[in-house]
Order: sequence, then structure tokens, then C-alpha cells
Amino acid sequence: MTEKLYHNKFAPLYDYFQHGVKGDVNFYLNYFKNFIGKILEIGAGTGRITIPLLKQGLNVTALDIAPKMLEILKEKAQKENLTVRTVCADMRRFELRKRFDAIIITFRAFQDMYLVDDQLRALKTIKKHLKPNGILIFDVYTPSFEYIQKGNWQWHKDQDINLPSLKGKVRIDYRNCYDMARQMMNQEYRFSYPGGRKEIIPLRMRFFFRFETEHLLRLTGLKVKNLYGDFSKSKFKSGSPEMIWVVSPKRK
Repeated sequence: MTEKLYHNKFAPLYDYFQHGVKGDVNFYLNYFKNFIGKILEIGAGTGRITIPLLKQGLNVTALDIAPKMLEILKEKAQKENLTVRTVCADMRRFELRKRFDAIIITFRAFQDMYLVDDQLRALKTIKKHLKPNGILIFDVYTPSFEYIQKGNWQWHKDQDINLPSLKGKVRIDYRNCYDMARQMMNQEYRFSYPGGRKEIIPLRMRFFFRFETEHLLRLTGLKVKNLYGDFSKSKFKSGSPEMIWVVSPKRK
């Protein structure tokens, strides 16, 4: 899968150009305020959400498929005198021999599951690691047909970033297009460094529709407790930019 290459190759740059979804850190901090129990974060990356949760005194295990991302997370935790357990594994097939009170899949990491078999396998593995009264929270973006129509594989400027190790700015451009038959977003980032060097890295994401996601959850024995349309907990409706799912195992 391209996300492993993407996250490993650009792990040192990741925090400089990926800032998550508006409000997601505060959402998790508020949701788990005064929470007592063990949390597993899947897609923890460099710890953008993990570190604030640890600072709040929460018991968090961080899982990610990219070892270089986890190395950065551990360095950050060490600088803050925080203790974190990291697991380098694929969300479809990890085995931790323990159950968690909460599992979170952050920053749309579930969209790295391209095929239905991937999605079902991941959800079944996650459910196996949830306590009977545990919760799973994950977010995916809501497909926008207007945005999909604009995906013409032409380069657009994303942003300029400053890196401590370089003099001058690094320009980041992106281009994307959508495969509606496969419900895939195909994207490339182009990094233009001072001196003229350029690098291009691909990123693919599967996009989901509401009732498709509900069917996946039902098939894997999970029931929906809440569906929010953004990280301020607005009710999901037409035009909502996100789908933030809060689910739990069905009682037998």
C-alpha cells in the first residue's frame, strides 16, 4: 500500500505539512477527559494526537504501520518525559493479546483500507481487541462531488514550509483525481527544495459513503452510538465535511 511508503519516506517532513483535521485534537482530549482505561490509537503517526493524550495522563498504546513515524513519536515522548508503548503493525492483522476500553483510528487512517476485504479484516481485528463495553472512534471525510469534479490531475500549490535543516522554503504542490468505480482518490505531492531538487510521492485514499460504512460495521458486529459531521460534534447532515463514527460491539 502506498501509505507505508508515503509515511516512511516523508516522516521527517510530516509534522511540517500535515496538520490533521480542524478540531480533532481537542475532540479527543474532551472525549477522554477523566477517562479511566486503556486506549489504543491506530494510525498514531508521529504522535500529533498521542502526545496530547499522554500529557492528559491517559494510558495510550500507539500503533502505526510505518516504523519511522513511530521513531519520531518516541523521540517526542522522551523529550516530554512521557511513557508510551508503540506497536509497528498493520491494522488488519495485529495481535496484542489484550483488550482495550477504547480504540481510535485517527486522521482518516481507515481510508488506507482500499478493498472490502481489507476493511472487514481491520474491523474484525479491532473488535477482537475491544472490551465488551468498549468504544471505537474513527473519522473519514465525506465525499464531495464538487471536489471530485475538480480532480483534474493538474498541479496546485499546497503550501510553503520552512525546515530547520534547510535554508530557504520547500514548496509543496499536489494533484489528484478520482476513480469513482473504485471509490479511490489518487494523489501526488511534489516537494521542491532549495537548489532545484524535486521529489514526488503518491498517496491513495479510499472514500466511503454513510450507509456503506454502516453495512461494514453491522457485518463485523459493531453498532453505531453516534455519527458526527465534524469535530465539534455537530449532527451529521448533507454538507457535513466529516463522518466521525462512535461505535461499540453489539451485545450478544
